[in-house]
Formats: sequence, structure tokens, C-alpha cells
Amino acid sequence: MYTSITVKADNAKNIVKQLEKAFEGSLESENNEHCLEIPEKRGSGYLKATIFENGLSVIEADFLLNKSLKIELKKESTNPLSILFNSESSITHIESSSNTKTDINKFESIMFSNDMKDFNTLVIDKEKATCFIMLVINRRKFEPKVCDFLDSMPPEIETIFQDLNGVNLFCYKGFYSLETAEAIDSIKNTDKEGLLKSIFIESKAFEMLAYQLQQFSDDQNDPEKREILRKSTLDKVEKAAELVKNDLATTMSVNQLAKKVGLNQNTLQSGFQRLFKSSVNDYIKSKRIVKAKELIETSDMNITEITYAVGINSRSYFSKLFKEKYKMTPNKYLKQSRENRSA
Repeated sequence: MYTSITVKADNAKNIVKQLEKAFEGSLESENNEHCLEIPEKRGSGYLKATIFENGLSVIEADFLLNKSLKIELKKESTNPLSILFNSESSITHIESSSNTKTDINKFESIMFSNDMKDFNTLVIDKEKATCFIMLVINRRKFEPKVCDFLDSMPPEIETIFQDLNGVNLFCYKGFYSLETAEAIDSIKNTDKEGLLKSIFIESKAFEMLAYQLQQFSDDQNDPEKREILRKSTLDKVEKAAELVKNDLATTMSVNQLAKKVGLNQNTLQSGFQRLFKSSVNDYIKSKRIVKAKELIETSDMNITEITYAVGINSRSYFSKLFKEKYKMTPNKYLKQSRENRSA
């Protein structure tokens, strides 16, 4: 059972204002921020809308509903371009022309626009934490921002922004980048107020838009040729790093590690360079030597036992790595460490 509402608006404020009826709440405005607190009988949380010049506006949503909600986003005077960045429970997107249902999961974004007869629907399930930011762009008002750059735009982006009134049905979904995730967190966690907050959110909204368009262009390439690392990919890289740290004794190739977390070797290597400024193999070696030092300091194992315990099969190679990192041989460090322990 859903609460259904049809929304006809080309900016964030009017979208939230029309949702006011569905939530049976009261929209309050202060400066440039328009906030709808979710009444207790409908759930908890809020929606906030902020309007900027040149047709850009932002919805920030963080709520939990006790009844599922279906929002039909239909044509107003013009069809805006909407970009939703989801950072919590999945939201279902439905395109009316085909009735195709698509889940927008955590760390995914969807960029969409209606045509003159078809429309887009968002379905938000009850009792699921919902958190997203949505950019709403009136392309007719936004035109002055892009008109001087049309000749240099990638054709796929030019097509989107040349559709000023929104006469073409459009939908694109993908995982958003780490930079986008950081911009989202900045908006959610800012402690700025008044004018400073408005300027800050506007700057982050443009930042998110730039990353989204860059990502959209990147996704026109074959998967192996894509250059932008998505937040979901970096989560898998972090998972790979955890697997390494938790099982240093196991000898695993880069390819095996990549397969365990669902990535290819090149993407895994790029992710380690991004997060740890290191190749996968250098990261593994570093963690093994750090663990070996810890075992020397805290256990009664000898150097040979420690060498095998951290997944290195050559004692001479272990000694070489240890000396490179700590400027002394493991035997010397063991003697020094255990003399200190017994003192």
C-alpha cells in the first residue's frame, strides 16, 4: 500500500512544497533554505530545498517513512534534468514508457528527464532509512551557463543540455565517484549557516554536477577503458586491503585477490594507488613486515617462524625487506626487543 502523489515542478522548492501534502507537514523557509520536517505520524526526518540562480536547485533528504511513497514526477512548464545521488536504502525508479523498474542502490546515481508525454516515478519503501541528494536543473534557465561551451562539449552532454524544454525521455544510472561521495558528505555535515551555507551548498552542487557529467562521459567507454573510480569500487578495494591484513600468511596473487572482491587486476591496482599510494604487492609486503615487527615485539616465536607466519617463504628475502623498512636486521631487532622485555 502506497501513498501516491503527482509532482509537477521544475525546481527543488516546488517539488518539496508539493510533497508537503503527501507528508501532511508544514514547509518552513529561512533565508534560501526551505525545510519540510516529516510529522511523527508519517515517520521522521526531513527534506530540504535550496534554490540558486541559473536554474540549479538542490533537495537534501534524510528520512524514514511508516508508509511507502510513490512520487510521479510529471511535466510542468518545462521538464527539468534531475540527478539523484543515493547514499542509503535502495529507491525504485520507474520509467512510464516501458514500465521498467530499476533499483537505485547505495552509492548509485540516476540522471533522468521526462519527454512531453512520458514521465519518471520514484518509489520509496517504508521503514527503510532513506538518504539522498537530488539536483534539479531547469535547462532553459541554465542555458547561459553552458552556451559558451557547446562547441567543446562531448556530444552526449551537449545533447542533454540542448534539450532546453525537456522533449526527450532520458535516463542514465551508474555508481558515483569517490569525489561525489565526499561532496555529499560535505553538504550533509556542514556547520555553516545563512549566506555561507547557501554559497557552500551551491559550490558543492556544481562540483557534484561536474563529476556526474564527467562520469557520464566516462561510462560511454568500454569498462576496461574507464578512468573514474566509483565509490563502490573503492569499497571493494578497502575490502581487499582487509583480506590482506586479516590473512597475511596466505600467499595470494593480485589476480586472485581481485577476483575475491569482484574487480579486475587493473582496477584493483588503480584503487590501491588511489587509497594507499602503493601497488598491491608493495602494500602486502609492507603489511607483512609491520606484522613481523609486531610478532617480534609480542611473541616468543623465532625469526624463521615469524617469516612463515607472515606469508614469506624465504628468510633471506624477509631479512632484506625488514632491513629496508627498519634499518636493522630482524635478528638484531629481536635481540634488542627481547632484552628490553626482560629488563
